[in-house]
Amino acid sequence: METQEFDVLVVGGGPAGTVSALRCSQLGFNVLLVEKEAEGRHKPCGGILTPACVNVIQETLNTSIPENVFCSPKKLGLYYIPPSGKKNGGSVKNYELFNVERSLFDKWLIKLAEKSGVQIWYSTKFMKLKQFPSPETLLMKDKHSFKIKARCIIGADGVYSKVRSCLDPPMRMRTMRILQEYCKAKGDFENYFYVVFRSDFSPAYSYIIPKNNYYIIGAGFNENSPKTALLYIERFKEWLQKTFGFRLFSLEKREIWAIPYGFTFNGSGNVILVGDAAGFCNALSGEGIRLAIESGIAASNAVEKAMAASKSLLPIYNEYIVWINDFVHAMYEFASNLTDDDKREEFVRSELSRIPF
Repeated sequence: METQEFDVLVVGGGPAGTVSALRCSQLGFNVLLVEKEAEGRHKPCGGILTPACVNVIQETLNTSIPENVFCSPKKLGLYYIPPSGKKNGGSVKNYELFNVERSLFDKWLIKLAEKSGVQIWYSTKFMKLKQFPSPETLLMKDKHSFKIKARCIIGADGVYSKVRSCLDPPMRMRTMRILQEYCKAKGDFENYFYVVFRSDFSPAYSYIIPKNNYYIIGAGFNENSPKTALLYIERFKEWLQKTFGFRLFSLEKREIWAIPYGFTFNGSGNVILVGDAAGFCNALSGEGIRLAIESGIAASNAVEKAMAASKSLLPIYNEYIVWINDFVHAMYEFASNLTDDDKREEFVRSELSRIPF
């Protein structure tokens, strides 16, 4: 079996892993990034970036998102609708979101990492992990096994992280599932990301996003049964028809996936977790790209400091992500307390003059 050595091994080619790898390479480390999917991976996602996320990319990565990554419309307002209906809803003042094609966004980031010197292996499965005396993994690529020795390992392999499952003690992430449909449709919609807080549509939130020639309709649900999610979506579409004159021409695609929901786990020893693998997602909005990128930057800073001091990686990483952990748990506590429509009504009315995330 072939053995290769790297300073840093990153498992997962989404924004968290790619930014971790990119920044580590810029800091002078020899980095391998492995992605289980083939080149051009697709991650189900609404594809909405907050202004804070765009600012972090510009300031930390010293670059701007290329125009071809954005969808039409490029910018969206945020429009909250409470249980009592659209008449009592409205847009958050002076706040714009950015509308991107998630697959193109991920592809752009991974190309940046490649240009910075990161070695990237696609279609590569993470198989096993041994932490002591130093991190060592077994990977499977093209039916061949590779042993990888690395001084630091960054797990960025999503909500069902294989890296996380190999740590001691193994942790299972608390999740919420999302059902999302791509629809060819018409309606009296403006350039908004509409978020609806109504319990008969979702125990969390429902939404509709204009994206190129489609409308993306989605809802969060706790149950494992897709039938429950379909019931939520059908109720939501009936309401959209009454409220916005929504007219469905064709259902082009349907996706179901999971997001972390109020549980975080940062890693062990010289193995740390970022993005969804660590549980970094806003339970109130489902937004995770910004936290993925912020945790990737934090991971690279921690790697630099740990390597220079020859110290364990996790304690240093923990110092960098205190605010992320606090934010995730605070948003979960807040979201989980929106247990009835009266509380949802009060929340929407109080938030319409403030930036919620």
